[in-house]
Parts: sequence; structure tokens; C-alpha cells
Amino acid sequence: MTEKLRLYLRADGKIAKRFSQIKEQMGLKNDTEVVRALINWYWREYQEKLQAFEHFNINEHGVRILDRTLANETSEGRIIDVYFKLDKVWCEYCESAGCQHVKFALGLPEVQKILHEKGWKIPEE
Repeated sequence: MTEKLRLYLRADGKIAKRFSQIKEQMGLKNDTEVVRALINWYWREYQEKLQAFEHFNINEHGVRILDRTLANETSEGRIIDVYFKLDKVWCEYCESAGCQHVKFALGLPEVQKILHEKGWKIPEE
């Protein structure tokens, strides 16, 4: 089944002006085609980074993440456990509370919901 997404975009000021300039530069007449072109460009530029991590298990104690950057000839990547400790979110692999795995985990809406329910404030970068 193909995913469908309907967007409504309201842009004012500088963003509207930038959008119009991009649309003109690309030679496109339809706003939807501009958005599609920008999404496709962004995907081509950042596909590897966008697909590097994937969460596949989450509960109130932590999240498991597949890190594809740690792939080798026998696996697609390594499973990384990120735990919700009493006072911090902790990556077991990196032994850190500030690594890329923790940042990825904190960006997941499901994780944010769990931490919010625990009364935690999501750290800002």
C-alpha cells in the first residue's frame, strides 16, 4: 500500500519570498511540484543519514535502535540499547548521554511521550 500525505502549507514573509524564488529558479508552475522537487533533492542529499538509524523496540525503560553505520559483512548493523535512567537517557554502546543514538532516541515522538509521562523535560541541544 502506498502512503498518502496531504499537506497544507502557509508561508509568509521571507519564507514565502524564498519559496517563490526557488519556484521561479526551478521553472515550475505548480507549488506541489516545488515541494516534491525539494523533498526529492533533500532525500538524495541526506538519504544515508536519514536511513542510518531505525528504532524497532520501545518501552518505558528504553529504546532499541538499529545503527546501520555499524554494519559489517555478516549483519545490517548493530542493535544499540538506549536506556531511560533515573536522571538521564543513556546509550550503553557509547557509554554516553550525549551521543548520536541518544539524540536520535530523544527525537522520536514515542520516546518524548514516555519521558513526558515520567515528568521529564526533553533536553534541548
